[in-house]
Amino acid sequence: MKYLKRTALTFGLLPAFLAAPAINAASLDVDVDIELPNVVILYGYTDIDLTMTADQFGPLLDSNCTTDDCSVADTAAQSGVLNNGSVDLAFTNNAAGTNPTITLNNSWGVRSFGYASLQPSIVDNGSDSAVGGLAIEQITTPSASLQTGSVSFDLDLSQITTDSVRASYTITVVGS
Repeated sequence: MKYLKRTALTFGLLPAFLAAPAINAASLDVDVDIELPNVVILYGYTDIDLTMTADQFGPLLDSNCTTDDCSVADTAAQSGVLNNGSVDLAFTNNAAGTNPTITLNNSWGVRSFGYASLQPSIVDNGSDSAVGGLAIEQITTPSASLQTGSVSFDLDLSQITTDSVRASYTITVVGS
């Protein structure tokens, strides 16, 4: 009987021992720091083709022109240079002495994370001589959402000698 009492006492105390770890539980606060990288993502077009119609371009050359078929009487004597069998009468810019500005609205965009400010810049990569005054819209406030900017340049009409003009530039955005 003594043996039976010891066995019952042992099994009776067993649940108390199993519950003991819950009574002696410990807790610990853990701080987890996640460091995200600073990122600047620049979006832009690599090729942009602009086609100007004759009735848009004609008035830039001569303010008396209002259509693509423009007849303006000119009684002044013209001199030309014979070049490969044709006469080049090199025109002058009569558009009130101003050069048209081409603006490419929303032609580039930037997203940024982890920066306090942005410094966009633009560099001419050897555009045709007819392109000048290259400028970029300054987006300086960083944002995770896409922010778009514009690029503009001037056409020097007195320098245009071919049927096309090429502007080539590089946009750089630096975060700090």
